Amino acid sequence: MMDPALITSSLLVVLAALSIFHLQLRSIGSEPPLIKGRIPILGVAFEWFYEPGAFLESIRKRKGWIYTLYMAGRKMTVVSDPVIGITQVLTQGRVFNAPIFFAFLNKQLFGFSDATMDDNRFRDALNTKLVQLLSNKSKMSQIVELLTATYRGFVDETSGFCQREEVIDLYNFARYNMYTASATALFGPSFPIQKTFEPYIVFEENLLSYIRKVPRFLNPSGYNARDRTLEIIGQFFTDDEKVAKSSEIVRELREVFQRPEYGYTRPEDFAGYFLSIVFASKSNSVPAAFWYIAHIVSDVELKTEVENIIAANYKKATGSFDWDELCRDELLVSCFKETARLVSNVTSGRYVTQDTILKVADPLNTGSDWKKSVKEYELHKGDSVLVIGNLIHWDPQAYPEPMRWIGKRFLEENKGKLVMHADEWRSYLPWGGGGHMCPGRHLALVEAVVQCVYILWFFDVEPIDKLPSMFIKHKYGTGVIRPDKPFNVTFKRRTIPLQ
Repeated sequence: MMDPALITSSLLVVLAALSIFHLQLRSIGSEPPLIKGRIPILGVAFEWFYEPGAFLESIRKRKGWIYTLYMAGRKMTVVSDPVIGITQVLTQGRVFNAPIFFAFLNKQLFGFSDATMDDNRFRDALNTKLVQLLSNKSKMSQIVELLTATYRGFVDETSGFCQREEVIDLYNFARYNMYTASATALFGPSFPIQKTFEPYIVFEENLLSYIRKVPRFLNPSGYNARDRTLEIIGQFFTDDEKVAKSSEIVRELREVFQRPEYGYTRPEDFAGYFLSIVFASKSNSVPAAFWYIAHIVSDVELKTEVENIIAANYKKATGSFDWDELCRDELLVSCFKETARLVSNVTSGRYVTQDTILKVADPLNTGSDWKKSVKEYELHKGDSVLVIGNLIHWDPQAYPEPMRWIGKRFLEENKGKLVMHADEWRSYLPWGGGGHMCPGRHLALVEAVVQCVYILWFFDVEPIDKLPSMFIKHKYGTGVIRPDKPFNVTFKRRTIPLQ
């Protein structure tokens, strides 16, 4: 039996060594300022896990547009300089490598199989095919047509929904209906939408548990929900009969899996990748569509303007809308861009592949002579660099009154007033950046406009509650923020169409 005194003294030596190591941690030379926290090894882990948004915002105010966090033995450099630094990170792919960073997320968050994770050529082929499909005008027209038909079926006169007046939590209403309509349009009517909805919502609520590698025994319901969602998706993609009745996008992406040079046909090979597609198309665009309509109906004057735009684009002869015009309308687009600016919180991560110099502007001197105040910082091979959306989108130097939703902010007339340095700074990144920008960003706009048009066309909507605040902790850095409480509104079916 070991001597208790020896055990105690050994522990004290280890703690002393860790404390000395922690005290000696500092930025060297021209490295970014180091935020190391007070606890050896853990560093700032508690602050990051407890309230990351407020924590990072407080550092930005003290340290500026670049700093390095020390957490659990690792260093992560945060860059929020829209003047020059972000562009360098997002465009210099050989130095700031995105695939290495996303490989971690794909495995940890979506459960990619080991075989598909290790095949870079296969994943590049999949991404190329997806971009081609979502850039094809004919295929996008088919998606929009099915989206509008499906969503209209939930709310029109034949739906049986809200024949007179009803009080509705707009978030749950929008989440279910847009999830269903969007999944039908993107994956086809044979996709198991209803079977995946409940487990997927639980999965969505537990995103940070997977990223933070929380042990399964501490969150069994979250891991079980992810497993169930993966199981349902895997079963679908190995069912030839159901896939044959699915969308063209599903069939063409599945064909890439089955090419002779890849030959990935197991349920687990399909499941992880297509869960990431569901996530990208539902966990961000669906809540964005909610915030879009919620902000519009909460502003009486703006709602009237939007209703007039909807009425002007209704084609009585065909009983349909001019969706192309609606999705190009300056006010509707501005409202969507403002929604994405305020509520999207996406992290673009990069792995540094070689020692390099990152140039960053001085936030205290960003006038016309900002080039004279550029600072250079050393980054080292193996470092991680994070570009976090809200640090840019909520920066008052780029967006005056940044926490206020202003639907007309992005109108041309408000350049230089409500959007500063719009043509010079890279201060709008709700869809990521570089070669890994979200290919579904155009569909997200369509989904928001379709929901807004049909709700306001068929119903007079009056808020009962005040607009809820944003609840960011549960998915910080992983996508669009949800409301912190229900948002009850009155739906009253119109007896006279909008004029």
